[in-house]
Amino acid sequence: MHHRKCIRGVKYWSATMASKYVATDVESTTGSKNALYADRTPPETIRFEERGWCGRRSAIEKILMVLIFLAFATIIGLAVAIFLNVKHPSNSQVSDVKTPQTGQGKLESSLEDLCVTPDCVRVAARISDAIDTTIHPCDDFYMYACGNWKRKNVIPDDATSYGTLVKVAEDVRVILKGLLEMPVKSSDLEPIVKAKTLYTSCLNATNIEALGSQPLLDFIRNLGVWPVLSSTWTPAGYNLRSILDRMDEYGSGPLFGVAILGDLKQSTKNILYLDQPSLGMPGQKYYQRGRNDTMVEAYETFAVKLTMALGADEATAKQDMKDMVDFEFRLANISVPAEQRRDTEKNYNKMTIKEMASNYPGFDWLLHLQNVFSLPNINIRITEDEEIVNYSPPYFEKLLPLLNETPPRTVANYVFWKTVKSYIGYLSKQFTDMGVEYVKALFGTQSDTARWKTCVGDAGSMLGNAVGREFIRTSFDEEAKADMLTMISNLKTSFDALLDSNDWMDDVTRKLAKEKSDVMGIKIGYDDKLLNNSYLEEYYENYTYKADEYFWNKLRYDMEESAKASRLLRKPVDKKEWARTPAVVNAYYSPQNNEIAFPAGILQPPLYHKNFPQAVNYGGIGTVIGHEITHGFDDRGRQFDKTGNLRQWWTDGIIKKFQEKAQCLVNQYGNYTVPGADMQINGINTQGENIADNGGLKESFQAYRNWVKQNGKEERMLPGLDFTPNQLFFVNYAQSWCSNMRQQSSINQILTGTHSPDQFRIIGPLQNSPDFAEAFNCPTSSYMNPAKKCNVW
Repeated sequence: MHHRKCIRGVKYWSATMASKYVATDVESTTGSKNALYADRTPPETIRFEERGWCGRRSAIEKILMVLIFLAFATIIGLAVAIFLNVKHPSNSQVSDVKTPQTGQGKLESSLEDLCVTPDCVRVAARISDAIDTTIHPCDDFYMYACGNWKRKNVIPDDATSYGTLVKVAEDVRVILKGLLEMPVKSSDLEPIVKAKTLYTSCLNATNIEALGSQPLLDFIRNLGVWPVLSSTWTPAGYNLRSILDRMDEYGSGPLFGVAILGDLKQSTKNILYLDQPSLGMPGQKYYQRGRNDTMVEAYETFAVKLTMALGADEATAKQDMKDMVDFEFRLANISVPAEQRRDTEKNYNKMTIKEMASNYPGFDWLLHLQNVFSLPNINIRITEDEEIVNYSPPYFEKLLPLLNETPPRTVANYVFWKTVKSYIGYLSKQFTDMGVEYVKALFGTQSDTARWKTCVGDAGSMLGNAVGREFIRTSFDEEAKADMLTMISNLKTSFDALLDSNDWMDDVTRKLAKEKSDVMGIKIGYDDKLLNNSYLEEYYENYTYKADEYFWNKLRYDMEESAKASRLLRKPVDKKEWARTPAVVNAYYSPQNNEIAFPAGILQPPLYHKNFPQAVNYGGIGTVIGHEITHGFDDRGRQFDKTGNLRQWWTDGIIKKFQEKAQCLVNQYGNYTVPGADMQINGINTQGENIADNGGLKESFQAYRNWVKQNGKEERMLPGLDFTPNQLFFVNYAQSWCSNMRQQSSINQILTGTHSPDQFRIIGPLQNSPDFAEAFNCPTSSYMNPAKKCNVW
């Protein structure tokens, strides 16, 4: 596991896998990874594509493919005819959208101007199918580009939302299902066998139902005594530290998180971090909605039902869980809000364990960490002189007083609940149904996820590199790497040009910013080590999976992940390691590595294809590249220098000017009201992603125009569409974010998310783009071309 992903003790119920608890991490608070979009969907994997038309196909398949080809040729002919003889419907609605002049005059509707390759026809059909021609693009480009898509793509009953990229992930999940259900072959590597075994154990409903609650009860007994389940529990034998010691073996930290990450100020060295934990509900703001909020009531009901199913009597369960939730409200009140955790320098507080104990007495910090790191499979000596980073001093100042004034029974019930609920999804249907009901209340889903989908998700999360290796071995087009390197080079050139035209940065800072951009690392596709059989087998050698031990498979996985994380403490940071596995539809920027990464999963339609027009690729994956580059210079990325160390390399005056520019975006997005949720976006928490969205769009469009200039002529138009290449760029950008989201899920994103809702990832950047306004000839002061525009980069 990547060193920046080794986060321990931070878990919460996730609707991305409706019947599964999954771990999240504190990377978002340290700024150690900025992803393109929030993980709201089941395993972010991608569609497998055949390399050729006829490889390893039967005779019947080949005949069918010939028939398909003939039909496809007919479609091309019809598309050409439509383009040459019938105006695109949008012309009747958007008669004032003029073709931008490019120095070559207006594009002509001749066959030579058309791209009629199969890929171009497919792109044209996809774009045309999504557009709502009754909407003027200058009035609402989101509904113009996505209106028909939204009407034709309903949210599946088991999903919290559904969007363009989610649809891609859905496609690949079916393919992964096929791979995992293939019989084990003698040629399969051991990690592949383990993935298939895990998948089988997850599908083994007969065994899971027969075991009922027994696996969880055995696990609880191993941890200690959960008061709500015991009629004889007394505080006399209660030792909180001892309980937390055992819970930490499984990566659970209900009262504080322990992480091993690169030292933010010495990025080649790993160090211990202590931080405030996640809460039982998705975020602190859920508790601010009040004790009687329906979602809070659903959460408490979930806890009561679970404890009763495990043997607690009703009266005890109701009283204990009420007290527990009241205590969690107090924990939420002492937690530092996300808005106040964006200043990484302020969060970073290095001290020794001895100083930690002196500053926050009442808990034996040294003994706890010594016990955790002295386990046989870790065996690291910890002394009071060990340096740690306290990432949330205000929280720790209030934690021990809160614990001292809270009845031990309540604290014990809480730490058990926080740990135990992570494993409900690995039990029989009686228990998973409880979790599903809670998720329905929290996110609005209408049904449980199909079992096979959950099981594919398990394989992807627990053996992601093994599953990912199968993907890249059979389906990844290596040509994408070369294309990406070219585009990234062009985007970096474009970003440097933005620095040159920047009017608020002095020459010294501009030079340093260019240096940071120039040395920014690049990862594309996958880690080459995954193709090495020995490496992959060694990577998973300590992970054990059995076909009839689904619950224990998960438990053993968590134990090994936690130990693996701990063993990194005395090792240098491996900056070559990836933070995500290959079959993931996402991208990220790492401030500590100063690198951008694009797993194989993101390099596919609608964002990228080697045969797409460049306007489509730059409007798709190009804006993603620009987004990740810009993260290196957003409100948190700018705090790290070119080597990935946290230090102030901007003057106070430049920082102030940057903050003034960023505040414009904070205000702009903070004034957007999200339909359905009837709430406004949190402009502070989303500012980093909004800066990246706006900068990425601008950089990619400039890079595209530079490509056109180098190419010597405009690209050909798509059949059946009247879009110029410039317009096509913006249309594909917008359609990459077409989505539908349930009301409760929208509320969740506003309360907890760092990304703006997809609608405003289109509206916001385009309203700030003079290039967009020119491309679609939007009048000044129209909705999509406001007079006031925000511009950071």
